[in-house]
Amino acid sequence: MATTCTSRNPCLEANIDAYYENWLIQLENLLEKLNKVSASYDVFNEEAEENRSKLVTQVLDHYQEYYQEKFKATNENIFLLNSPPWYTSLERTFLWIAGFKPSMFFPTINYSIGQELTPEQGEKLKRLKSEIKREEKAIEKGMAKVQEKVAAPPIFELMKRGGLLVDGEASELETVIDGLKQSIMAVIEAAEHLRGAAVKKVLDILPPKQAVKLLAAVAQFHLQARKCGLRMDNQSARRVNEDFVH
Repeated sequence: MATTCTSRNPCLEANIDAYYENWLIQLENLLEKLNKVSASYDVFNEEAEENRSKLVTQVLDHYQEYYQEKFKATNENIFLLNSPPWYTSLERTFLWIAGFKPSMFFPTINYSIGQELTPEQGEKLKRLKSEIKREEKAIEKGMAKVQEKVAAPPIFELMKRGGLLVDGEASELETVIDGLKQSIMAVIEAAEHLRGAAVKKVLDILPPKQAVKLLAAVAQFHLQARKCGLRMDNQSARRVNEDFVH
């Protein structure tokens, strides 16, 4: 019988870690293509625009595949989604409700293509940024309400007593925790929807040649965060080992 990976099975982390490493290699290959296409930025004809559009779609599909695989591999485990063990410590600092914060897109837009935007594009992006920030706040309020439920006296008391629960209290606690997990997953799904909507709306404002430059900057940031994170984690591990030895 084939081994099934679950949140309690150590093969989960190994499988998703291997997948993520391979996914990053593919992202590096896509970044090379993005940079190559960006080098011919001034070339404007129907064929060039079509090639840019295809590459943009290819990159978006690559990110979408990762998000789908992440949910599938974790079996929608909210704890793994919010703090992926296959990420470095640095990568985890950039997480906002199990993924990137949509408003982080805008600083990347500013430094990658900010000087190339028309006044009309700038105005549209400004309005979109305000809209996205409002949505983010609404989602954050939703998460805060879930967290308040955890700290509420009845639930907190059950969790605090843990192994001392009697009669039907253990079943009651399990039901409560399942409800909290469902509430958190609903917030995560709302955040995922906002991420997807934000990307689509931003790219609707940009022509393919600007979208290529933006996605190159996003991919570069993603890969650099990974490399820096690995270096920092390795340095921390060495310090811990040295302290243990001495």
